[in-house]
Amino acid sequence: MMKSNSNLLNYISLLMHNDDALKAFLKDPIQAEENHGITKAERSVIRRTVAHLSNNSKNGYSVSRHLSSYRRSLRLLQNVLHNVGSKMTQDAKAQPDAADASYTFSMIFYFPNNTASGPVDFTGKTNADVDRVGGPYAWNTPSYSVTLDNPNPTVQEVYDAVNATYFATPVMPYETVDSGGNPYVKAIIPLGVYPITADLSQYTLDDDYVFWFYSINGKADGNISGNSGNKGESFGVKTLSPNDTVFWQLIAPDSECGFLPCN
Repeated sequence: MMKSNSNLLNYISLLMHNDDALKAFLKDPIQAEENHGITKAERSVIRRTVAHLSNNSKNGYSVSRHLSSYRRSLRLLQNVLHNVGSKMTQDAKAQPDAADASYTFSMIFYFPNNTASGPVDFTGKTNADVDRVGGPYAWNTPSYSVTLDNPNPTVQEVYDAVNATYFATPVMPYETVDSGGNPYVKAIIPLGVYPITADLSQYTLDDDYVFWFYSINGKADGNISGNSGNKGESFGVKTLSPNDTVFWQLIAPDSECGFLPCN
């Protein structure tokens, strides 16, 4: 698991996949602050994010709801922090001269647990299957930022630039499959170790199985207007705008995620 320099981000990541840690926070957020090095302000933000806690514990903050409902709220906070953090990383890069303009892009990857001991194939698996191994956001990479001369590269071009920029070998190798004449991500190989596969070429639009889903700046592909359920664009075709951040996650963006059924 890749640790952040932010205790808050590390703690949110823990709460996203560790039931005991989440229950402990819900029971006594103040003690959680002491145990995990988060500040009073950070603890207060988390507490408010998980929403309208009732007054039935010794500190007035506990509540009893399904843990997945808390994690959906926590995911919103995590999404905001990661998106803002990626922009701050971009801000820290040297501003290009007008005569030598370059454009910054970022990419962040999310993975479930138990994917470091060997290859894992999630083809034909559902969100519930991923939830059983910590969920799609159990851990995440740092924000990988790159600069390109092209203001509107494809998602794939930015992905390739990330692999060319970070570490001696590609940091996140990927495998593709062809669908309709365009490449789609079939597998991602964290740190080049073991592939995590979800082959969407095996699916129909009636299926509700997970695949490597990308979003831009924390929201779905803009071509999925109104979450209509239309098939998204290939990462080899979809173009970006300067300072965009691309997120990769292993999910089925179904009705529980706020999407309508596929047409």
